[in-house]
Amino acid sequence: MDKRGRRRTLSEHVILDAALALLAEGGADAVTVRGIAARVGVAPNAVYTYFPDKAAVVRGLAEHLLGRVNHDRFTDPSQPWRDRVRALALELRAELLAHPGSVHLMLGHPPDGPHTRAVRETLLATLADAGLGPADAADASYLVNVHILGSVAFEVAAPPGGPDVGTTRFRWGLDRLLDGLAAHVATGPPR
Repeated sequence: MDKRGRRRTLSEHVILDAALALLAEGGADAVTVRGIAARVGVAPNAVYTYFPDKAAVVRGLAEHLLGRVNHDRFTDPSQPWRDRVRALALELRAELLAHPGSVHLMLGHPPDGPHTRAVRETLLATLADAGLGPADAADASYLVNVHILGSVAFEVAAPPGGPDVGTTRFRWGLDRLLDGLAAHVATGPPR
């Protein structure tokens, strides 16, 4: 130990945990490089050693949240595709709702790391199991993601005592979306 005191050991994980705590305490606007640095007790430029800019921190945080979703639980082809899509969508939604500011971060800085790709590939494979071709599966995946992100954004923004935008409505909308996909598969060849 030198005269300056104990050295702190930083890592991407420590920085992302600090960002997650700031998100929980103050929403998306609270996630700043200065705030993260203060939280972990370093100068702001130390954060830049691990992330080149705030956008990279935010993408890393979104990726960190998606890493909490165990996508392997939704890959069993012996389970009906609808059940797998529904379970994955509900778990993603629950993770985002547990961190209310996260949806705005994801919309502003879409994540692109390995957890994002794993969730995307799981959803695409499940939609292929439904009988959708690659182009239709990509479009369907987009719709499912818009439904998840949109429902979370509305729920987070709803004033207390406002209209119910909770899980019941989310499930209803998701089931109608899945009904439409099933009807689409039944009407023609996959594209």
